[in-house]
Order: sequence, then structure tokens, then C-alpha cells
Amino acid sequence: MKNLFNLYQSQLKTAVIAMGLGLLVWMPVHAMDNPFRDLVDTEGSPSPLSDTFGSGKWTLVMIWSTDCHLCEEQKPKISAFFDKHKSGNIDVFGIALDGRKNLDDVQDYLKKNQPTFPNYVGEFPIVAANYQALTEEPLRGTPTYLLFNPEGELKGNNPGPVSPAAIEGFIERHSAK
Repeated sequence: MKNLFNLYQSQLKTAVIAMGLGLLVWMPVHAMDNPFRDLVDTEGSPSPLSDTFGSGKWTLVMIWSTDCHLCEEQKPKISAFFDKHKSGNIDVFGIALDGRKNLDDVQDYLKKNQPTFPNYVGEFPIVAANYQALTEEPLRGTPTYLLFNPEGELKGNNPGPVSPAAIEGFIERHSAK
């Protein structure tokens, strides 16, 4: 089985080649109301995220991969955060960077780790391009977090682990009074 790093490297080369041909211009963020229209659910069907951004809730996006040990450590914390806030004003979902070809690996990972928040699967070059279009910086690794306000505007991004208390504090400081 191909190492996920090698897969990322291969997909990144494809994205760079496509960029050179001017093709990647059409892949990044289609509209700010849903910067991740190209995801699939864990069964391979198109994701139902069209109403997530700007739906009146803060939205935390966790970008992760099945071979990320920090992601595995973060899942229970982010699940607890989601469980605490899901009936309030915060939504959470995850994006696995493993791609459609590795849906079985993602499903096995989710069965093992059992996060309580919804997870979707994206292709690394497309998610990375969307991330860069949103943040104006490259995707550096996993886990990485994006935080959108209730109007659907990106308000924060965090490459690396983050504590639920830090997320709550950020939201509190940036919520309309």
C-alpha cells in the first residue's frame, strides 16, 4: 500500500502541473458560501455541506489524515467540543485528506476512533488549493483547523493541535456583543 506521504507528494505534483497549465484556477473556492463543494461523504457520495457555511452558526473545520498521530489525539477533544456545542451556535466537521481512492482506510479509521462530528473526504490538491485561497498561505500539515463565523466568513486558521478552550475563547472574543 502506498504511503500517504508519497500519495500527497504525487497529488501535489499533479496540482503543480495543473497549475502550470492554468487548470487549477477553476479548482479552488467556488464560492465563499461553501469553500469545500468537492468533498464526498464516507460512502463516496457528494457531501451535503451546502447549508453549513453562513447558516447562523460558527463552523469549525478539522483537516486531518489517517496517518496523523496528532489528529488521532485531537479527535476525542474535538468530539467533546462538538458534543458540548452541537445544540448551540457551533458546528464541526472534519475533512480527511486521504482521497476517494482510500475511502476504505478512512472508514476503518473512523470506526476505530469514532468521532462524534461528521467527516468528509477530499482530494489533497483540491483541499490544499481551497485552503490557500481562503488563508493566502499553504496547507502545512495535519491537523489544521479553519473557523468560520455565523455569516460564513473565515475568522481563523490554526495549523497544528488546538484546545477546545482556545476555540471557545476565540469565538467569545469575536462574537457580536
